[in-house]
Amino acid sequence: MENTKCYELTLTPNYVSDWTFNDAIRELIQNGTDQEVLDKENHFSIEYDRKRQVLQLKNSKSVLKINTLLLGRSSKAGNDDTVGQFGEGYKIAALVLNRIGKTFTVLNNEKNEVWESRFKNSEKWLEKILAFYISKRETEDTGLCIEVGNVSWDEYCGLSDVWMKFDEDNHMGMSVVDTSYGEILTDEDYAGKVYVNGLSVNCNADLKYGYNFKPKYIKLERDRKACDSFDAREITCRMIAEGMVNGDIPIDEVNRMVNDDAGDVYNFEYNTYEKDVQKVQEVLLEAFDRQNPQPYSIPVVSQEQSRKIKAYGGNPVVVPSKVAKLLEEEISQRIRELEELPVSNALTLKERFSRWYDIYSGELNDDAAKEIKILIDEME
Repeated sequence: MENTKCYELTLTPNYVSDWTFNDAIRELIQNGTDQEVLDKENHFSIEYDRKRQVLQLKNSKSVLKINTLLLGRSSKAGNDDTVGQFGEGYKIAALVLNRIGKTFTVLNNEKNEVWESRFKNSEKWLEKILAFYISKRETEDTGLCIEVGNVSWDEYCGLSDVWMKFDEDNHMGMSVVDTSYGEILTDEDYAGKVYVNGLSVNCNADLKYGYNFKPKYIKLERDRKACDSFDAREITCRMIAEGMVNGDIPIDEVNRMVNDDAGDVYNFEYNTYEKDVQKVQEVLLEAFDRQNPQPYSIPVVSQEQSRKIKAYGGNPVVVPSKVAKLLEEEISQRIRELEELPVSNALTLKERFSRWYDIYSGELNDDAAKEIKILIDEME
């Protein structure tokens, strides 16, 4: 084509050979949503022409510069608010889509340009590589539009697994709790699903709710498809605590999640310095005291603890280990108060020895503890 410029990229067809259609479109969606994050007026949208089998990804204000064809060149590097960082996205997406038989065309309307990608045999590199062909085209359209051709209806519908906002009407009606770390998705349909800025990511954490994290709080793997489960649980516990304090997550529900050791609150014990998590501790303690109004009721997790507290005259109550861990400081304080209570003079010698055994037997080796117990049982 006359006045068409060709730009060769040093990308061979077998690069990221395991990537699929969804992986490629994920990159394009990520770029589009990142642009909207950087400029709220740069609206991102997806459209599909079923008759032409063309998928369109649009940003209302974006302009593509020629230097973006350089690998590693990114205007988003170091920006905590965006998912993309590495300057690879749309180039690799184009490669994958061309490899699987799709066409890839960029309507760079603000510069009256059309960019088309395809493979060519390079005379310079003596290898088949990806190339972009850029030509001029006058248009009154604005913004940026990426067209992917030869897209079937099933492939288009499958994008619901990639982007949370694929079905905008459904997204608008979903139940969401906003926090400073992102959104808690409380609808059952989203249970256990994890997103970062709307993009689905794999996470091995066993979660009760769904979550849409802000990019600055979750570090993704290089391919942006997975995140570390510990990192996810670290943030979900803060989100749940904040949601509870703000009144958006019922206190009783948080209490149940802690008792059930749900992944959402797994990291509470590591975040007790956070004010919102401290409020969770207060709620758990209040709930425990309501359910156990007897004097000197103390949460315990082991038989040894229970025996010791009984010996001091307290009321041991077995609770899940996660609850005990969160209430560790309060448990220690209550045990200290119990130990300081005066011992009744009415106890017989055997009762006093039995009390001593219940308190200190855990510090003896098994043989010594067994022998002392026999001696106590022989006492009159």
